[in-house]
Amino acid sequence: MHTAYTNRVPSSPEPRPGSAQAVYAELRRRFAAGEYAPGQRLTEAVLAAELGVSRTPVRQALGRLLTDGLVVPAARGVAVAALTAAEAGHLFVLRGRLEALAAELAATRQKEGRLAPAEIDALDEAVDRVEAAVRAHDPRASAQANLALHRAIGAAAGNPFLEDALHRVWDRIAVTTVANLDDPHWADAITEQHRAIIAGIRAGDPQAAGEAALSHIQAAGRAYRPLDH
Repeated sequence: MHTAYTNRVPSSPEPRPGSAQAVYAELRRRFAAGEYAPGQRLTEAVLAAELGVSRTPVRQALGRLLTDGLVVPAARGVAVAALTAAEAGHLFVLRGRLEALAAELAATRQKEGRLAPAEIDALDEAVDRVEAAVRAHDPRASAQANLALHRAIGAAAGNPFLEDALHRVWDRIAVTTVANLDDPHWADAITEQHRAIIAGIRAGDPQAAGEAALSHIQAAGRAYRPLDH
């Protein structure tokens, strides 16, 4: 039975509460959830108060986010990085290939009998949650449900290094794509595309799953527009 990877690097221990690693992990979670808007300022003092820690681990965590490209220097702190159209285009090209590979690997594991039926059912349920959130016109809930689905597919691939690469791409895109999921024309398309990916995985057909995933991300790239706060 497949064991999902719950950490970015499976062998890494849980970060010590209040440490720079714990602060970094929490900030990365917030970025992935779309809790920060492009251009939003983040300061050591405010974050330290929110997280109940000293400013030192916050400063260290923000330094890592600078290296990741998620924030840029700003007056008295940093600001959430905004993607240019060209940068978004590059990221969607990379994301398409990575997600296609993840779907192919998940389908291969299914073909080899290494995915439990419950894991496949969970993917279908994740698609249902995305559809429900999109139809409820809740863009932030839609984005979170959508990311959860794609994370589940990434985990089903069984390759922690691929998961790590996907997390980095998702985090760069997450803060600017929440609005896409509130497009009524996209609502029907995204559900159909998601179901095609899961159908390929369930059938143990790597080619079908990979092609569906690539087509889906290419469509997402075409539908992309910056999030306007």
